[in-house]
Amino acid sequence: MAEYLIKPFASTWRNPELFRRVLIRDIETSIRGSVLGLAWILVIPLVLVAIYTFVFGVVLDANWSIRPRSKLEVPLIYFSGLMIFTFFMEVITRSTTVIRDHVTYVTKIVFPVDILSSVVVGTALFKFAINLVLLAIFMLVVTWRVPTEVLWLPLLMMPLVAVALGLSLIFAAFGAFVRDISFALQAFAPVFMFICPVFYSIRQVPEQFRFIFEMNPLTLPLESGRDILFFDGTFPWSAWALQLLGALIFLQFGHLVFRRLRPGFADVV
Repeated sequence: MAEYLIKPFASTWRNPELFRRVLIRDIETSIRGSVLGLAWILVIPLVLVAIYTFVFGVVLDANWSIRPRSKLEVPLIYFSGLMIFTFFMEVITRSTTVIRDHVTYVTKIVFPVDILSSVVVGTALFKFAINLVLLAIFMLVVTWRVPTEVLWLPLLMMPLVAVALGLSLIFAAFGAFVRDISFALQAFAPVFMFICPVFYSIRQVPEQFRFIFEMNPLTLPLESGRDILFFDGTFPWSAWALQLLGALIFLQFGHLVFRRLRPGFADVV
């Protein structure tokens, strides 16, 4: 049973040095040639948070379902949701072209191609970690205390990371054959942002529609993350364990799809 569960991680586990080198190269490639370098990882979410805070907080005067301790926390609430959503969307959008972007690896029989999805997730997690540190600094400035609640977020994200890796394997496999998937996801991304509880709470959704949002793998980290960080909430152990189990099962399915389609990659790229 244990051997079956770790199959999606086998290539990364057996080739840690290879994974590290490809991951570092992937991170460096994403910022190569830019003047600000890694600073772009901080600038982009900060600009988006400023825009959304102005639109929802000033123009629309939107109210959160629960009153935060300070008005200064409202932009941080948006930021915490945006960083989780950005991690997820970066993984699935990049995965659609990851096989075509690494043709030299795909044509090498000895190269474990499924490691590329782990690299995509690893790069997204690297950016998420930087944003997490930034969030902790901002919370420290606003609340004047060390925000230990931030430490719960990596644990809370584990089911979403497993789902993201499973989707990465699926989109990477199908993206090698169908280029349209990349364009479809780019068009769908803005819509998906607003059907995820990023800029609002699921408590504001009419009760008859909440079950749809509860099926979304982003809902648990978004809702529980905000509750823990800003509203003195507790860690949702039962819901987290159930989602983690479902995520690991889905990951097995994603890895199976990838392995079935893997033999045809060299013929289409």
